[in-house]
Amino acid sequence: MYFTILPAHQNVAFSFFHESQTQAMLTYTDNKFHYEVKYPNNWEKSVKLNDEVIFIAPKETDSVSSPAGFVVKVVPTPGKNVSSIAATNTLISQIKSAHKDFKQESVTPTVLDGKKATQVVFTATDSKLQNRKAMQTVVSNFENIYVLTYKASTDKYGSFENVAKDIVNSFKFVPN
Repeated sequence: MYFTILPAHQNVAFSFFHESQTQAMLTYTDNKFHYEVKYPNNWEKSVKLNDEVIFIAPKETDSVSSPAGFVVKVVPTPGKNVSSIAATNTLISQIKSAHKDFKQESVTPTVLDGKKATQVVFTATDSKLQNRKAMQTVVSNFENIYVLTYKASTDKYGSFENVAKDIVNSFKFVPN
């Protein structure tokens, strides 16, 4: 095994760019829809009445709104076997009709907790007339469709993208 000794000033730069970006995470468990997801401990959690939970990134000091958020929405489909791609196509169609400036960047098959899932990335103007970029991951467990949505202003999307991917990858179905 060989090691390269770098001058002290290069070691600092090397460790800065290669340091692990780990953040303490909390676990949210939904006992009604039998899933859990981890989210950063400095993000605010809010549960809505319409079967969704919202995680909001901390506001920046010079901003009136949060730069990013993450939503887990559950759509019950009792007795129906809806695939993630069919659900994604329906969501895309709904978003296109609601947002005339919708621009799809990608649709990618993926796997979430061992189940086939679909991920779509797009931009659109939200209800507050702000241009947003979103990543939606859709998965079905044959009882419900789970839509995991990361949304941020287009200029902040990249800043929170890895955190959003960590949240998505932490999603797990839990036994009844």
